[in-house]
Amino acid sequence: MSHLIYLESVTGYGPAENARRLEILRSIVRPGFTIELLTPPDGPKILEQPSDFEQLQRAALAAVRAIQPGACGAVISAGAVDPGLAELRAVARVPIIGPGEASLFLARLLGSRLAILTVEPAVAGAHAMIQNVRAKPDTVVVRPMRTTVRKILANMDEGRAIMREAAAAAIREDHADVLYLGSMTQGTLGITKALRDEFGIPVIDPLPVSIHAAEEAAAARGA
Repeated sequence: MSHLIYLESVTGYGPAENARRLEILRSIVRPGFTIELLTPPDGPKILEQPSDFEQLQRAALAAVRAIQPGACGAVISAGAVDPGLAELRAVARVPIIGPGEASLFLARLLGSRLAILTVEPAVAGAHAMIQNVRAKPDTVVVRPMRTTVRKILANMDEGRAIMREAAAAAIREDHADVLYLGSMTQGTLGITKALRDEFGIPVIDPLPVSIHAAEEAAAARGA
């Protein structure tokens, strides 16, 4: 049995929300794999300010340094726009999967104009990720949603409605032929298939993309 770690460095979701997310993660992993949700105690409660992202990166770095080579087959860094990915890899002794990097590579296979739908606090990080990732579609734009993760979790139905509005605007105004859900929380709302059906274009969910990439990385190293 190969083990994966989902490194969630945000501490403020609470036991019920973490349990909900872990249940979703376990529903995605293939037979032969297990997954745990690891939350460093010194991470930020939520990501809303630049200082929150800095705190997240410090907490994630400390956590990755502590992971021994035999502890898992791979680590998924739970940030859809890959905050601090290069720094994590520099100290890691196991493969670190960036959901954004893996998803932008997949998007390159699916279309030429990708729109990243993300929450307002992650917009700067999304632009930085675009600059750092080499394998991506010819055109990548960021479509900010006027909301935050905190607001989405407080009213998930409203969050889904905002996602639909952003998707429609990205297709209409940005001429997107692929959409990427640019926060991990969006991947937990159960709306990905509905967006695909409604708009008729590929919609990339960072959760299954990153988990399956981690599975392949773990299998490749025999871990």
